[in-house]
Amino acid sequence: MNLNTKVYTSILFLFLSLGINKLDAQKSGAPKTDTTSTPVDSSKFITSTEIAFPYGSNGDLIVLSNNLNSFQNYHERNLNTGNIGSAEKNFQIPLVSNSKFKTRPETFGFFGHQPDNRMFYFSKKPYTNIQFILGQKQELNVHVIHAHQFGKNCNVAFDFNRIRSTGFYQRQSTNNTSVDLDGWFRSPSNRYLLLADFYWKGTDDQENGGIKNDSDFEYATLLDRKIVDINLTDAETRQRQRGAWIKQYWSFGAIIDTLTSLSDSTLIRTKISPSWAIVHTIEISDKKYIYSDRDPLSGFYQNVLLDTNITNDSTYHWKLENGVWLELFQFRNRVQERSLYGKAGIKNETGEIFQDSIYSSFTNWMLDGSLSYNNRNEKSKKYFTGVNVLGSYVVLGYNRNDYVLKAVAGKKNKYEISAAQKKQSPDFIYSHYSGNHYTWLNNFYSSTQTDVFGTWMQPLGKNNTIAVTGGMQLFQDPIYFNENSIPEQFLGTVQNLSARVHLTLGTKIVKSITDFSWNKLPDQSVLRIPEFLIRESIFGDFKLFKKALQMQTGVDAFWYSSYFGDTYNPNLSQFYLQNIKKTGNYLYLSPWVSIKVKSVRIFVKADHVNAGLMGRNYYLIPHYPQNDFALKFGLSWVFND
Repeated sequence: MNLNTKVYTSILFLFLSLGINKLDAQKSGAPKTDTTSTPVDSSKFITSTEIAFPYGSNGDLIVLSNNLNSFQNYHERNLNTGNIGSAEKNFQIPLVSNSKFKTRPETFGFFGHQPDNRMFYFSKKPYTNIQFILGQKQELNVHVIHAHQFGKNCNVAFDFNRIRSTGFYQRQSTNNTSVDLDGWFRSPSNRYLLLADFYWKGTDDQENGGIKNDSDFEYATLLDRKIVDINLTDAETRQRQRGAWIKQYWSFGAIIDTLTSLSDSTLIRTKISPSWAIVHTIEISDKKYIYSDRDPLSGFYQNVLLDTNITNDSTYHWKLENGVWLELFQFRNRVQERSLYGKAGIKNETGEIFQDSIYSSFTNWMLDGSLSYNNRNEKSKKYFTGVNVLGSYVVLGYNRNDYVLKAVAGKKNKYEISAAQKKQSPDFIYSHYSGNHYTWLNNFYSSTQTDVFGTWMQPLGKNNTIAVTGGMQLFQDPIYFNENSIPEQFLGTVQNLSARVHLTLGTKIVKSITDFSWNKLPDQSVLRIPEFLIRESIFGDFKLFKKALQMQTGVDAFWYSSYFGDTYNPNLSQFYLQNIKKTGNYLYLSPWVSIKVKSVRIFVKADHVNAGLMGRNYYLIPHYPQNDFALKFGLSWVFND
């Protein structure tokens, strides 16, 4: 038993003994010596996204989950370059997103705070969630969330997330940190609402360019990963992202109460039920991308254009965004709902980009709005509940004539039909780049993406559910990086037929969670993802000590069909086409056990336990072998005091 195994085992038995001793003391009627308040389940806390924030609208509130299901999957296996926190690519083609100026595809965007998905908290008491993950090869993930309520009208939340791992191979270390501070304030009169978010995210990752010879990994009898030759011996990627965002509501509506000051009866305040509002948002953000390499002549890159001693390519980008809307809320007052509601406004974004010899500025003016219809006909509600349409159009600027249009209709938790189309000017990196190994100036056309999907959800008895999604994506004139890592545009249409099934089945004790995806792209498509992908979790669920302790034990399986997957260019931090090596058709198995005592959850997981037993062909990205077997320990603790 090695040192890491002893540490994990000791920690596990420590928490087990503490939990069982406390349960035994309660069972035997022993007097309680601990006078602190007992933590409660985190379902007492709810969150909301910025779009669904419940001010004059019922929104989509999210209950924080504290159950054991999938707790051990703290980070799903994505297409990454071999180590947690490194560059990743989604296994699914992204759906239509908002229209705006973009610098580049974000390959490190899977880690940390995402400004497009801000979360705000509601709680009567302070809420703290500490998650601690420890794995071999010095893998460490610490995630802390603390939300503090200040009276009824204010909440401030702090989010800290850090990943650190040395990896199995040379020059594979990752070191990523994300910090976010957000909050909201509502005036006692209910006329003013403020949402705010301040964030900072940093990535410092070593780049080894993959292993030099795949045969050194695949056919070696005894393999020491630390002596396998790699392509880059002194390269590193550093990225920084920071921003400040504020959204304000000045609301109007019917007066629901008149308040007088306790100290001066002549001071009168009115409290309203928000019916409509003038809304303003402002955000300033910047991003910095740096790639450094002290051995440009290693032969990994075909060209050295500027400096043979050191590569130090950098891109700096800042942006200021403003928007003003007139919004009509779903609720006319506290009890009456509108059938038709929405918003309309105008947005502006302006900024600059600096890159080696390139300087560029941009400005966009766009119209933006949404319209929703809520079906109030009780007879037809069983079939249909509502429609939501949203869109934006760039009327002037760098992205002129770009647009996004989305429409969703259906019955909540039953079925949904959605259609979306987006016309997008090329990301800046496709049109302009200047560095030590690459330089180009392109004049590409805009690309168009169209998504049409339908989703059906149905319970299958107690605790059993099925959700089926199917549809089609069309990509007109998509832009990609070719086999030489050079941007290229495919003039034509690429079609992707897609289906996905999410199934939960089981009895009171034995359960399974299945996620199956199918995507059908043309042969030799410039857009590539596996045709089949399966994630499976089979486990036993037990309640012990008079249901005071919950334990799950099972195995997770992950498999996808083989295909010519994109490979990775460290200098550009982008994925590009290759037609030499197929990856996939390999089964990853990870047995695990997890327990829950009150608000404490613990898991121990043997990640990729079958490494080397089924051949050494476990690549997700060509030339970047995935990690071998690693024992991992996880702890999550929720506090409510």
